[in-house]
Amino acid sequence: MSTSGQPPQRMTIVLHSGSYDRVTNALSMAIIGLTVGMEAHILLTYEGLGRFVKGRLDDPYATDGAMMAMMQRGIDSERFHTIEEKLVTAKEMGLKLYACTTACATLGVTKEDLVDEVDSVMGLTAFIQMARDAAINWYI
Repeated sequence: MSTSGQPPQRMTIVLHSGSYDRVTNALSMAIIGLTVGMEAHILLTYEGLGRFVKGRLDDPYATDGAMMAMMQRGIDSERFHTIEEKLVTAKEMGLKLYACTTACATLGVTKEDLVDEVDSVMGLTAFIQMARDAAINWYI
């Protein structure tokens, strides 16, 4: 509950892209939403799901080489946080992270293949029901 006695507003993000810059941006938006008292829910699908396979969080998977080099310079200079660092922070703040059922089946990915921070596997229909009443919905 929020301080007004009303349930917190909800933010939902469908993360389709696995590009490093887009994933880190989605996590930043979730963290900001959580900071201001919102719920934050992310559905991982296709390349976005692939980014969360164990061992891929911070590798160049699905990212243009020039973009990855720019992101790496930011990380090396400590101006940016890694995806893993942002994910840990977001989860500690209450982020809910779901793997798309269809994307898992299509890519041959199981829940066990994914990083431990993924809460569960969820179908698109259930996620859309959750997004239906959300104050903010993003597709990245």
